Formats: sequence, C-alpha cells, structure tokens
Amino acid sequence: MALTEYMRIQLQQSIETYRVQISLLVQICTVLTIADATVVGYAVSQKLAGVIWVGVIFPVSMILATRLILRSTIPVLAIAVGIELKHGDPKVGGLISTFLSTTVSPSLMAHIKNAVVVEEEDVRNRMISKARRESYSFAGGKVMRRIVYIVVILQIITPILLWRWGHWNCF
Repeated sequence: MALTEYMRIQLQQSIETYRVQISLLVQICTVLTIADATVVGYAVSQKLAGVIWVGVIFPVSMILATRLILRSTIPVLAIAVGIELKHGDPKVGGLISTFLSTTVSPSLMAHIKNAVVVEEEDVRNRMISKARRESYSFAGGKVMRRIVYIVVILQIITPILLWRWGHWNCF
C-alpha cells in the first residue's frame, strides 16, 4: 500500500518527536548531574557533610525524569512502528522498528507490534498503555540505573561517615 502524504508526515513527525524527547532527557540529565556535582563540590570545599544530603534530590530527579520521558515516548514509537508495518517494505526493516528491536528492547517492540495491528482503537490504546507500564531501557540502561542508585546510596551514607569519623560539620 502506498504511503499517503498524511502518513508520511505523521511518520516524519513521530520520529522527530522521539528525537526531541530523547534530546530533552539528555539535557535534563546533564543539568541534574552538573547540579549534583556542584552541591557535592560545595560540601567538600566547606567540609559540610549535611549539604551532600541536599544533592540526593538530583539523582532521584534524574530517575524520575528518565522514567517519565521514556514512558511518554512509547505512544510516539507506536505510531511510527504502525506506519512502518502497514506501509513499509517487509524485506527492509523500518528505522524505528530496527532501532527499537536492537537498542531499546525486543520485548517492547513485540508489545508495540501486537498493539498496532489491532483495528479497534480502545483495545489498541489499552495495549500501548500496558507497554508503557512495563519498564524499558536503552542498551546499557540497567548499568546506568544501577550507577545512579549507587550514587543515591552513597550520598545518603557518606555525610554520616564524614560527620562521624571525618570530623566534618554536619551543616
């Protein structure tokens, strides 16, 4: 089936929206990382252990922002995958389909593929919503998530250790 102008624009816009959402996530994480490093740097320079606790808000915010933005990308990805499946060449994988299957999550791709072939809109939207509730991450995402969790734990424990045995002021 030929790709109509409407579908072409919708595919183009869904890919662009996904790109913008991921760019936004990178920018948010960059700002939060810089803010956390600034707070920790200030705490170290002033030897104020308790100030490090203030910095815990930044990695926690990073976790929340990542979850929110990645989940909000799923409906956009579903539109792109649906157009690729219905109008693309089966011999050549679509851009978003290939990207999802190889770098994001094959299971997410399977959920989206199952959802987009459903004709009834309510059922399709429920299936996409179910895929949104399941977590997904990029290649290396589990490692990055663990690193952020370790940073949070260290920012909670380190002030106690520095105050107790490092002879730093608490605040």
